Amino acid sequence: MKKMGKILIFAVILGVFFTFPAFTQEEWTRPDLQNIYMEHLRNEGYVPSIDIDGDIQFKVSGDNYFIIIDEKDVQFFQIYMGFSLGSINPEEAFTAANFSNRRSKVAKISISPDGNIASITVEMILNNPRDFEPIFARALSLIRNAEGIFRSHLKDISVASKSGVFSDYDSDAM
Repeated sequence: MKKMGKILIFAVILGVFFTFPAFTQEEWTRPDLQNIYMEHLRNEGYVPSIDIDGDIQFKVSGDNYFIIIDEKDVQFFQIYMGFSLGSINPEEAFTAANFSNRRSKVAKISISPDGNIASITVEMILNNPRDFEPIFARALSLIRNAEGIFRSHLKDISVASKSGVFSDYDSDAM
């Protein structure tokens, strides 16, 4: 009976430990999230708007970026940007994306199934939606870095395929 009492006390303590954070979390609506993101972007000098999906759109160096809003998972934070690949060979784009993903922190590149669009995302879990503020500039920098690695490797693949010479650096391109 003593053992059962200890187990019951442990279960109650464990239950309180795991349910307490749920009681203290704020309720966030889509407009709340839109407002905190829009306010921060304006304070940083961007001109944000709300797109047709209710996400936040803004430009950086002429490129469109989006903060994706998911009011069902307010701890999830995502910045997205995409661009057309034009006439780039889809296989080379997939190879360059994989290369960049292995060398980039946090930012990841994906290629659309038809091979026409590349998208770069930074995704993370935050305790509070406002926790994005101190990491926002770094997140944008990580996206640009991943894009630079991607574009540089595409160029290397193109040069190597035209010359027919692949180095060890390019071995994952084959």
